[in-house]
Amino acid sequence: MVNIRICPRCKEPKLRSAVNVTGWLAPDLYECTACGYVGRFYIEIDSEDYKLDQEKPSRE
Repeated sequence: MVNIRICPRCKEPKLRSAVNVTGWLAPDLYECTACGYVGRFYIEIDSEDYKLDQEKPSRE
């Protein structure tokens, strides 16, 4: 079971660290390379659940 971090805006697993300094002084910021989201929040999901969600037909 491996957890992956996905973007809260576009729901893609393309987050990377947005700043070089981490720790108690500077909270972690993440940047999505797909949609440009920059923020502290992300969604953490099991990789198998993510695969099942991607296989599901969309209702749009």
